[in-house]
Amino acid sequence: MTNTDEMDYRLETIPMNRRKQGFTLIELLVVMSIIALLLSILVPALGRARAQAMLVKDASQVNGIFKGWTSWAGDHAGYFPIAGLEKRQQDTQLGQYIKGRGPEDLQWNDHGSLLALCIMQNLYTPDTLMAPTEPNGNVGAMTTYNFEVYEPPNGSNEGVLWDEAFSNELEIGGSAICNNSYGIIPVTGERRVDHWGWHKINDSSFAVVGTRGPADGDIAANPDSLSTQFHGIDGEWKGIVCFGDNHTETLDTFYPQNANYISNASGLSIPDNLFEEEPDALAANPANGTGDGTGHDIVLTHIAYGDINETDGRYGGVSQFRHD
Repeated sequence: MTNTDEMDYRLETIPMNRRKQGFTLIELLVVMSIIALLLSILVPALGRARAQAMLVKDASQVNGIFKGWTSWAGDHAGYFPIAGLEKRQQDTQLGQYIKGRGPEDLQWNDHGSLLALCIMQNLYTPDTLMAPTEPNGNVGAMTTYNFEVYEPPNGSNEGVLWDEAFSNELEIGGSAICNNSYGIIPVTGERRVDHWGWHKINDSSFAVVGTRGPADGDIAANPDSLSTQFHGIDGEWKGIVCFGDNHTETLDTFYPQNANYISNASGLSIPDNLFEEEPDALAANPANGTGDGTGHDIVLTHIAYGDINETDGRYGGVSQFRHD
């Protein structure tokens, strides 16, 4: 028997079900079509699940910030933290820096000092201030917060009550690093008097902290605002907002239901934009008959150290609202 005959004989004696067979082109195409179909079904569902998870995490962090403030309020007559009342000016009678005494130092009532104070007091961690879908590359959690700098005021020494390297300088395309994602009402004026604490009025309808938005709550005028990239569809704002009674809402409008301000001119209740300082809600300035920036309407924004002007009539010296 030749070698060829021997090979033919062996092939004939191997059962058909034991012979090696490859996939045909048609079978491969069918498998690929099934995989593509499954992916087309699963990917959108996974995307929706991820987006929902980001919303839940965002809501948890916003609520955590607010709960940190309410924890503080329990020992401070119901008021949320006010950095200028912690780091005060010299006591006018004693001529010394004494914790808890002396005039309020308005220069420290920016949001950066407020948040840095809260971190030093262990009300929350720097990571809590970073939104899970933060779109601005210059916004990042402060990983090097220095808890060792704390030094209480004493005599001629004004003290160091938080890490002053913490930044709230929100901007687009600049070099400054901002360590906070969220918009907060200015701790100044009627907003502070009426709403900066757990015992304040209209708590359930007054937004205190949440996802930041475009300047004046106007996307058409600010089409490049990075704040439209947190949640939802690009070019449309969607965010988490915490109100004064500690309830959070997922909103896709700048005008929350039941959020209103009282017009100075007409006395009527007007729908309130989350990100616009309403001119008609500013308290009258006896000196010139105009608004003085001490409004009682909602405005969620960023305020950095140095954004003050002691002569502009605003209680607290806030002169610049930052949006990106």
